Amino acid sequence: MKYNILILILIGTVAYSRATNKQSCPAHMRPLSWDSTKNWRIYKLHTFNRVVRISVDSLRFLGGIALNDDSMHIYLSGCKELPKLNPVWMGCYLASYETTDGHLRKAIISHYAGFFYSDSDKTFFEIGSQDQQAWLNYISGSYLKIP
Repeated sequence: MKYNILILILIGTVAYSRATNKQSCPAHMRPLSWDSTKNWRIYKLHTFNRVVRISVDSLRFLGGIALNDDSMHIYLSGCKELPKLNPVWMGCYLASYETTDGHLRKAIISHYAGFFYSDSDKTFFEIGSQDQQAWLNYISGSYLKIP
């Protein structure tokens, strides 16, 4: 009987701990609402190894252009998180965005597939299947406009 009560207390403590940790999670670890992002930019850097290695702080030194926030919100409204994977990259674009708290974040966008990688979250996201071709056209067209 004592052991059963002890087990119940331990289970309750673990459950309470998990619940409170989710609520007290730091802001940079909470799931991001894509509608709240702003100041999207795409940069004139496409070599995968350089794109992956470049730090967020160095983005201000790169040539790039602004992407339309409203357009990005439309494309991202139907995106979903992909399970942990290691995709084959056949080229990529470098982009950035700001969160509501003003933090600059880096995104790596696939050339050919409808997915991107959020560097700060270490997470892959896929654009909704109905929007993938328009998304790719928008991103590649924007990239070509960079001086």
